[in-house]
Amino acid sequence: MFEYFPLLFVAFGIVAIMMSVKGLVGFQRFAQRALRVPGVVSDVRTTFAGRGEGLKATHRPVLTFTTVDGREITTEASTASDLGVGNATEVLYDPQDPTSARPAHDTAAGYGGIVAGVIALGIGLAFFSAFSGVTDVTPGIDDGPAQCELRQPDGTFQPAPCPPGLDLDH
Repeated sequence: MFEYFPLLFVAFGIVAIMMSVKGLVGFQRFAQRALRVPGVVSDVRTTFAGRGEGLKATHRPVLTFTTVDGREITTEASTASDLGVGNATEVLYDPQDPTSARPAHDTAAGYGGIVAGVIALGIGLAFFSAFSGVTDVTPGIDDGPAQCELRQPDGTFQPAPCPPGLDLDH
């Protein structure tokens, strides 16, 4: 069972990378159709998740801006941000749905997840190779005649020369 534990790191890494890439692609699609206008943070909405010492707060700015066609919009951003009340910011909004908006500086979102995923993937693969019993992965080096092991009646193994004609390379 323990030999499969590194696969959890590999799975976590792959999922984190895939979700981060999906988020980045979604943001790029949003940014391509979005319009950019000046705005201001008129409020900050805070939500809490977890309990006790695991309690985490998420702060989403409430953005107030005027669309290019002159409508004044106040909406909660679709992403968390550290912007405080009264801060001026550029706003990206969807012209089809102006209530779908976010601060324009959120362009780097998602790269942290990719980095964490790559690190977890690397750790998982390193542990997997360490626990898989692979000791020598250098191709083409001949360490001399192949050695076999014979099982003794007491359950131990004794090194012994391999029988002639035994092909251990395939």
